[in-house]
Amino acid sequence: MKKAVAQAGKQQAVTFLPFYFISFLEGSAVMAGELIGAKMIGPFYGNSLYVWTSVLATTLGGLTVGYYTGGIISERHPLHKSLNTILLVSTILFAIMPWLSSFIMSATLNMSVQLGSLISCMIFIFPLLVCFGMVSPLIIRIISVKLGEVGKNAGTIYTVSTIGGIIMTFAMGFYLIPFLGLKLSSWLSSLLLLIATGTSLYVSPGTKEINASNN
Repeated sequence: MKKAVAQAGKQQAVTFLPFYFISFLEGSAVMAGELIGAKMIGPFYGNSLYVWTSVLATTLGGLTVGYYTGGIISERHPLHKSLNTILLVSTILFAIMPWLSSFIMSATLNMSVQLGSLISCMIFIFPLLVCFGMVSPLIIRIISVKLGEVGKNAGTIYTVSTIGGIIMTFAMGFYLIPFLGLKLSSWLSSLLLLIATGTSLYVSPGTKEINASNN
């Protein structure tokens, strides 16, 4: 009996490792989006305190809405399908960010720095951050259906996500943006999200099977 339980625990750990990987990539993408977005605004509105206030407030607002919405979705909709859809949408939004940001900011140049930068952030940064915010609650619910340790799982997921954000902050600030530029950095970030999407699609059937066998 104990041996069977131990084997089941190992199977669970292996099954849920890809979701930690997804969380790591999502956290990396959050900081990539914030830094790239701020740099895209620079040529149009500069890098003043007003601009950074708009970027930071939009980032926090988007994540807040995403966390809340993700929690609701995790209770009412299919978990894996929702996660796959959100990751795919975030991939597309990141990929088109260079074109969308340029179009939006060109249209808002006649506005004040405060209003123009805020509206621009709300259009091309906010939706992306909402998607990112929804990822963690869904992953926590997926792995908690099996493990039943919500507090521990939440702490682990947010830790992994934050570590990814820290690493990406240094990578973007010190290497990627200076050497690759904003457009290529955006595409690289969308590629990471595409990998996260593929990982989620790949592991979803196996996770469903294990969850079903333990109910």
